[in-house]
Amino acid sequence: MYDFYFGEKKQIFEDEKNYLLTVKRMMPRWCNSIPDSEFLALYDDLLNSNIVNSESKGVIVETGCGSSTIVLAYFAFKYAKKLYTWDLNQNKLAYIRSILLDTHQKVLATSLHNHWTYIGYLSTSKDLGISILQEKEEQIDFAFFDSEHTSEVLTQELELSLKLSRNEAVFALDDANYRYRYNNTAYINVFRKKLGLSPIEEAQDNIGPYFYELAEEMIKKTFPNSKKIKDTYKTTFKDDIFWNYFSNDRAIMNSLGMEKMKELEHRYDSFRILK
Repeated sequence: MYDFYFGEKKQIFEDEKNYLLTVKRMMPRWCNSIPDSEFLALYDDLLNSNIVNSESKGVIVETGCGSSTIVLAYFAFKYAKKLYTWDLNQNKLAYIRSILLDTHQKVLATSLHNHWTYIGYLSTSKDLGISILQEKEEQIDFAFFDSEHTSEVLTQELELSLKLSRNEAVFALDDANYRYRYNNTAYINVFRKKLGLSPIEEAQDNIGPYFYELAEEMIKKTFPNSKKIKDTYKTTFKDDIFWNYFSNDRAIMNSLGMEKMKELEHRYDSFRILK
């Protein structure tokens, strides 16, 4: 499906964003859930990170795969780095793998296996999660958190990643405008609706601080000099065609509490770790 001609390497390097968006926009909806503006904000943050520095040996970490993997893997391929992705959906991981084989591997003429490792398990597992990077003597230069969307999981992922972060590492969050502590109620109710079941009520103790606030507090508590990045998503998301293209889908998701349309400005937030 992705075995198309994307142009010569020189042409792609001259307009990388167009190449990456072309690949993203051919992906089906079920694995293409982040807006183009967030996808490109990831690109911009990667371009301004140590991932592009040949002297740095840090790796990229991703929890939850999807179209984000396309841009993260591109930087891993191009700059001879490693991307580690955790996701429980192994069919999704395998599908993303097939896309990367037909796109980045061909364009950059390098083996996917040298640059991408995916783990079909919990990112928080002490035996197979982010903590295995310590056993592999790896440190983190870039991390993108997009897994269960509960602060219970996010705080564990952040704690593990902060222990392994290099100076000037970048940590980025998807759905940073969520507030669920232990139950992603919106996600649960979408599936309950499909099953013809009534929605569960929101438990009062399940609502906590916004993820972007929680992440900033945790990061600065560990490394006080760290700073929030002025990401490009904030200036581009309102004009993103993604919202119109999937307008019916997003409206339904918003009505079920999953999209958080009112807080879209903080759907994506990123931070620079300064030790």
